[in-house]
Amino acid sequence: MTVKQLNTQGLVQASKPSHQLSSEAWGFRIGAVGAVVGSLLAMVGNLLHPATPVGRSEGVARAIAESAAWAPIHLMIVAGLILMFAGLVALSRSLKGGLAGALAHLGSVAAIAGITIGILLVMLDGVAAKHLADVWATSPQAEKADALRLVLAEESLNFAIASAFNILFAGVTYILLGLAVALSRVYPRGLGWVAVAMGLGCIVAGLIQALNGEPTLVTKTLTIVFPTVITLWTALLGVLLWRNVLNNMLVAHDPNRVADF
Repeated sequence: MTVKQLNTQGLVQASKPSHQLSSEAWGFRIGAVGAVVGSLLAMVGNLLHPATPVGRSEGVARAIAESAAWAPIHLMIVAGLILMFAGLVALSRSLKGGLAGALAHLGSVAAIAGITIGILLVMLDGVAAKHLADVWATSPQAEKADALRLVLAEESLNFAIASAFNILFAGVTYILLGLAVALSRVYPRGLGWVAVAMGLGCIVAGLIQALNGEPTLVTKTLTIVFPTVITLWTALLGVLLWRNVLNNMLVAHDPNRVADF
């Protein structure tokens, strides 16, 4: 092949539209998958989480000790939170410019702090609490009272950290991202207001638990309903994020095409 032929072939290849995704588009796609898969893992983990009785010390320790799936369920939730975080970061970066972009950036910062608290909370509850409950279950009768106090002390730490998690991650993060979505034209605005409402509910639940020092029937209900809606919201935004990347690719290769949103 002559030099002229090589140059001609190179020009033809250069003139063809590139179908390769940019690093930003890859980040959006990875985040979209993380949002969907992570939300499902976290939601399933929360639904599978064994119920512990309210106000019954030995009942709490017994429920944890007798649950063979206690640690695996919490590890599932940790994996879900990490993947959800990737989705929230991608979501925030898809909202650029103006007040919406500023709120999205603040939301991603809140997510960093919130997810750190969340992982600490779930690992403390899933690993430390399980170990202490197992020690209580196998302790001689004379030592059970002291072992139970350790379980209750760890539970008190869980309640305090859970309150902070509800306020910062499930509350502030989703309020900021919800406002960003509502003020932007990238996603359906109504979804943004849903996130704002759920975030406010999580803050209320966190404050009630913080003031009471332990969960109540009200906070247990609120921390099931609101986080479930939030995880579904995150999964839905992940689907829309993936769809948005696909629409942008189609528009880039066909300027006459109008994006779906």
